[in-house]
Amino acid sequence: MSWEDQARCLTYDPDLFFAPRARAERRAKEICADCPVQTPCLDYALSIGVEFGIWGGTTGKERRTLLRRPRSRERSLEPAIA
Repeated sequence: MSWEDQARCLTYDPDLFFAPRARAERRAKEICADCPVQTPCLDYALSIGVEFGIWGGTTGKERRTLLRRPRSRERSLEPAIA
């Protein structure tokens, strides 16, 4: 079974994860926070450069911030999201 098959977001309307509204963004992030495959989802989005939507509990802007960090340091969501 792939990580995608275990994603918590599968039981929700996909539009929620691509809505440009702050309220929808917060709800999508709440769903991601309890997802068992949050890390592989984020790794996937970072590896292919997904620009839009909530992936692995991050926005496109937050992922761009993560990608700008030096690779020698371990990636951590907390400083980028704060």
